[in-house]
Amino acid sequence: MYNTMKILPIIIKTVVLFVFIFFLSDAKTQTFNYFNYRYDISEYELQDESYAIIETVDGFVLPGNSLVINANIYWWEEKLIKLDQHGIVQYIKTYGEDSIDYFFSSNPRCLIEENDRLYAVAKRRTPTSNWVHDEGTLIYLDENLDTLWSRRYGECIEPFDTAYLFTCLQKINQNELIIAGGWKPYGLASHVYLLKVDSIGNKIWDKSFNYYNDYIDGHSIVQTTDLGFIIGCFKQTPGYPYTVDPIIIKTDSLGNQKWTKNLGGPFKDFNALVSLAIDGNILVGTSYADSMLTPDIPLSRINIIKLDNEGTILWNKKFGSSKPNNYLRNIRVLNDGCIIATGALRKYNPEPDWVGWILKIDSDGDSLWYREYYNLPGQESKNYLYDVIETSDNGLIACGYVNPYLPDTGSTDTWVIKLDSIGCDSAGCDTTVGIAEEHGSMEAWGHGGLIIWPNPARDQIHVRFYMDDGRFYKDFRLEIYDIFGRNVKEIKVPDKQDEVQINVEGYPRGMYLAVLKERQIIKANTKFIIVK
Repeated sequence: MYNTMKILPIIIKTVVLFVFIFFLSDAKTQTFNYFNYRYDISEYELQDESYAIIETVDGFVLPGNSLVINANIYWWEEKLIKLDQHGIVQYIKTYGEDSIDYFFSSNPRCLIEENDRLYAVAKRRTPTSNWVHDEGTLIYLDENLDTLWSRRYGECIEPFDTAYLFTCLQKINQNELIIAGGWKPYGLASHVYLLKVDSIGNKIWDKSFNYYNDYIDGHSIVQTTDLGFIIGCFKQTPGYPYTVDPIIIKTDSLGNQKWTKNLGGPFKDFNALVSLAIDGNILVGTSYADSMLTPDIPLSRINIIKLDNEGTILWNKKFGSSKPNNYLRNIRVLNDGCIIATGALRKYNPEPDWVGWILKIDSDGDSLWYREYYNLPGQESKNYLYDVIETSDNGLIACGYVNPYLPDTGSTDTWVIKLDSIGCDSAGCDTTVGIAEEHGSMEAWGHGGLIIWPNPARDQIHVRFYMDDGRFYKDFRLEIYDIFGRNVKEIKVPDKQDEVQINVEGYPRGMYLAVLKERQIIKANTKFIIVK
């Protein structure tokens, strides 16, 4: 395995979506660091993608995959991108071998940090001359992202008839790691693969799990409070591409299977991503399909489930309305116990074809906020988010990749977006931006004209209206929307009245939007929060 470094300059493609006017006039008033950057990390203007991000003492590191061409031969290389705290590329390290495919996993759990050093799993190492011979790899890197050692697993003698795919890992104590992925014997359905190694990559034990005759592999893993493991999986019946289900497998500390649970429904769902709640119970994030738009495209909602170590479901909540190809890509627990999930969904004109999204809920599963994001605004362009983490400045940073279509130009590139703690991508932004009503977009908000108190509220709010031209209110209507753009209340404003009271005692906690309309024209809006 070779290891090379590319120093700046590097082409950074930046789409500036917002202009901070007050920052230009007085830099002291803008202290938080926002950015929304696109990076071309390939030498050949070909395809590159990133799926995970971690914070280091002086910036951020992203694992990525980059397509290479030489003498009309194509192969993939693994890359690690080092950014400073402002999103500027410091250097890029490349890992691979000529004419041999190396892939970092498309799972955000493929990279972990330990005392300024990193462990990374590669989904597979595939000699291009023999596509069946897939091996998993584990890399240990120093603080400069140089390789200290690497290990390959699944090497075998001819006929190279078994494939190994690594997707995620976790440090489980000072001296051991647990790795999950897939194992596929030639001619048979795939199995979930579980591998335990010591701190220098020596195998301690491995296990595999099948699910009848279905294809199944592991996509995430965490150690549970009873020292066992929970594996989030993707299951599909061979020959039936519409039978995708999120499966979770619970094991004991030695990797012996204790129970299995299918959390899917009758349509094409998605894989299960697992995490550990602040109270020690198990969290599972997935996408639940309510129906099929076409034989290939599910209409799905975000689905987050909480279970105990015995598999008993404590709560099961679905968020938002059904959207085409609405795929959840990761779920994490924040320092305050709240839960944050990220993914992407398909949109229709006049918006970009695909947009990324982030959802934050509290530890009880009640929604706090939801926002959608893009870097490329073109109607056919694709903006995919895969991971989001907390940052040391109390903000968030998310990553994925973008795929441009005209009028957007260029190649498929890595995408990183830096946000504040409530998901805003600019200072003072309206936290309802990107939330759409089921039957139409609500983007043309007005400004001012509404005052709500108390805010936050528990059981009742007072809403006062005012018009700059001093007109009396006639044919005015007040509408209340939740965080997903659903109309939860509508009030006709009595003629000449400038204040109403609303009982919100039964409203779920979270953020809401009040919109004042004159017939169908939006005159003013403001947000308020319900707390319990």
